Amino acid sequence: MKVLLTARDAGVEGKMGLSPEGAEPSKNMKKKKIKSKLNSGTSPKFGHPRLSRFKLGSEILVFVFFVLIHLPNLGHDNFNTDVWKWKSRSYNFGSAILGGDFSHTLQTYHPGVTLMWLGSIGARINNFLAGIKGQSLIADENVNIIFQLDFIQKLLVVIIIGIAVSFIFHALKNIIGLKYALFSVLMLSLEPFYLGLTRVFHLEGLVSTFMMASVVWLYYFFQNREKKGRLAVSAVFAGLALLTKTSALFLVLFTGLATAIYIFHDGKYEFKKSGRSIFVLKNFWKFIKSFGKIFLSWFLILTLVFFALWPAMWVSPGKVFQELYNGIVNIGVEGDHFQYYFGRLVEDPGPGLYFVVLGFKSSIYLLAGFFGALVFLAKKKLSKEESSFLIFLLIFVFFYFIQLIIPAKKLDRYILPSLVIMSLASSMFFVNLFNKINFKKSWQSFATVILFFIPAIYTNIYVHPDYFSYFNPIFGGLKKGVEILEPKWIIGTEEIVSYFKDLSKKEGLEFSSNVSFEELVYKSHGRNLKKVMTVGFQEKYYSQVWPFFREFGAWAVIKDLAPFAEKTKYFVYPVWDDTALSESNLKLSYFDTIKLRGVPLYNVYKNEGEGVSFE
Repeated sequence: MKVLLTARDAGVEGKMGLSPEGAEPSKNMKKKKIKSKLNSGTSPKFGHPRLSRFKLGSEILVFVFFVLIHLPNLGHDNFNTDVWKWKSRSYNFGSAILGGDFSHTLQTYHPGVTLMWLGSIGARINNFLAGIKGQSLIADENVNIIFQLDFIQKLLVVIIIGIAVSFIFHALKNIIGLKYALFSVLMLSLEPFYLGLTRVFHLEGLVSTFMMASVVWLYYFFQNREKKGRLAVSAVFAGLALLTKTSALFLVLFTGLATAIYIFHDGKYEFKKSGRSIFVLKNFWKFIKSFGKIFLSWFLILTLVFFALWPAMWVSPGKVFQELYNGIVNIGVEGDHFQYYFGRLVEDPGPGLYFVVLGFKSSIYLLAGFFGALVFLAKKKLSKEESSFLIFLLIFVFFYFIQLIIPAKKLDRYILPSLVIMSLASSMFFVNLFNKINFKKSWQSFATVILFFIPAIYTNIYVHPDYFSYFNPIFGGLKKGVEILEPKWIIGTEEIVSYFKDLSKKEGLEFSSNVSFEELVYKSHGRNLKKVMTVGFQEKYYSQVWPFFREFGAWAVIKDLAPFAEKTKYFVYPVWDDTALSESNLKLSYFDTIKLRGVPLYNVYKNEGEGVSFE
């Protein structure tokens, strides 16, 4: 009886590839066993290691690794410009579900449903813990509750993304092999921009990972059409991606294209040229039938996930689709979104923006590996399976870039879905490069990989937890990066807070325990205000720093609120948008500059107005 030994079967007790009891296996059999175990992730040194008995062991380890590297400072690292909107939406979403008011689970056009599920669950967990600890849930009375809630909500985001990454790892392990899967997860997890966006309470980390999982599992299905579950997993992740952000609609088009290409190249359909047509009519309808069977099954599961997890779809689907359409057309495509680009304030930076973002926000590893993979593909240095998978990934990257440049609203973080797919391509290059090195002992191979990743590990430790301050050193690093790309989310938060904490101590200012800034301004004719550190910011930066200031008894103030700004001691302006001299209602004089890793980022101005006292 002839038995075919596959990577999935290797190392499993009682299956093929094992010699009869008491018999000595032949040399050829030994080689087959060792090779099959290497492919499946088991070790030839041990007969039946744990991971071969517990098939998902490596996936669990990947999940644990992913969560662990996100834990340091999580919840006390940053707040993005949209975080308070998403926290509010999450609370409203949860309240609507508990109250049975399902139509109000439609909170925004994004639609952000997965994030709001996690946020609302996180809020309930936080309330429960606060009750046990006897904590106040009012931020003005207990600023620590903000950081506790932020940690819980971010942790839930990290856990869900970690699960998705484990699914991606499982598929990659079976598509190319364990070595490639491990390398891919390491490359992805150590990519600074991805690491930063997967530890914030926002959409990009979730939608990008869900999209990647859907794409990888789609290809995994194409390897064996009998495994319908793989197609279902791809569709489920696509549904989650679309529930997170409407940009994931791209998956519908991509899946349709990929399915058509896959069927067209399937030898069973025997496409022939007939006159001017490339199809014989019989084969054409056979093609349509096969395409429809795969694509419609995938789309049906996506639709079920979209419907099942969004209660607003149960009661008012028409209103939902109208809101999504308005968001795509009126906000994404036609909306006005200004930003600094190469030192100029522009509404639409143009199609070149994302190539600039790719250069500055990608690691050296990703760029070198991606272009290396293209060279290997062109020179036919890859195996047939690797070439096929790489071309599949490149199709995604190419068409997603086209989607990115169409809307007027362009932000650096929108590139992440393409960037993570490019990371998979980069890993393929480096794995093949290492395979060409003839290591005499296994520890040499392991040591080389560790040495290879040391610069990446050091880079992330160096910028932690301020991952958005990373700019590729090849193109000038942080100093050049902020001159070209405006940081849409604040960087250098720790430096700003530390600066004013030290200045507050130097000036002998007091800790303010007031429950509101209004109370501080108007109570006792504002006499207590003179004893407290107050710092003015542009509104978009104020929303990201005020909890950190309340921690040490200081107050951040919105510079445009004149009654409060006039009594504020210091003001902070980013060097790329310093409008201090145009503040006609304030009398500001330059005081100092706050630097991050030696690069000037924020100018500090002192308010010399009559209503301010530094005594």
